[in-house]
Amino acid sequence: MRLNKFLANVGIASRRKADKMIQNGEVEVNGKLITELGFKINPSKDKVVVGGRIATLNRRKIYILLNKPKDAISTAHDELDRRTVMDLIGIDERVYTVGRLDRNTTGALLLTNDGELAHRLMHPSFGVDKEYLAELDKKITRADLQKLKSGLRLSDTGEKTSPCDAQIVGDGSTVWLKLHEGKNRQVHRMFWTLGYDVKKLDRIAYAGITPKGLRRGQWRFLEPKEVAHLQKLVERTCETKT
Repeated sequence: MRLNKFLANVGIASRRKADKMIQNGEVEVNGKLITELGFKINPSKDKVVVGGRIATLNRRKIYILLNKPKDAISTAHDELDRRTVMDLIGIDERVYTVGRLDRNTTGALLLTNDGELAHRLMHPSFGVDKEYLAELDKKITRADLQKLKSGLRLSDTGEKTSPCDAQIVGDGSTVWLKLHEGKNRQVHRMFWTLGYDVKKLDRIAYAGITPKGLRRGQWRFLEPKEVAHLQKLVERTCETKT
C-alpha cells in the first residue's frame, strides 16, 4: 500500500496532506525517515510513526456533519488563534475536514478520519454535488444567470468553470447554485467575474446531505445510511488518478 494512502486510511491526513507531510520529513517507516512520494509499505509488518505516534489501522471511522457558523476557520489549528471548526466539534478523536469553507461561508461541512473516503469525495473526477445560496449586492440578470449555468472563464486566472445548475430566488438578489466541481473560492470568483459581490454564502447541501435541524455551530454524527450514500458515490477506484 502506498504510504500516503495508509496515512489517509488511519485518519492522519488526506492523501494530499499526507504527501506534504512525507516531503517535509514528518513520517518514519521502521525507524527510517521517508521523503519519497509513492513509497510503499506493508501495513501488517511495517511500523509507521508520525509526530512520535505510531499510526495503526485499528481506529473507528468517524463521520460528522457540522453546520459551520461564520468566522470559523476550516483547519485544525490557526496560527492567529482564531476559532476553528475543531473547537466546535470538541471530540478526542482526530478528524479533518472534507474540503474547506471560507471563514465567512456558512453551512454544510463534513469532517472524518476516513481518509480514503475524504480523498475520493474531494477528487474532481467524481463531481460530488455542492449546493449554495448566494446573496448578492444587487439583482442578477437573466443573461448573467445563463452564463453561470453554461460555464464561464474566471477573470482572475482564466480557468473555465463547468456548467452548473442555477436559479434566481426571491427578488433576484439571491441565487441557488449546484456545482459539480470545487475550485478555490469558486462561487465568489464566478460572481466577481460577472460584476457581483457575494454578501453572504451558505452551503445548504453536500452530496445531498443537508444540515437541516442543526443550528449554526451544531454538529451530529452521520447516520449509517448517509455514510453508505457517500461510499456509493465514490465506490469506483480513483487510485490511478492520484
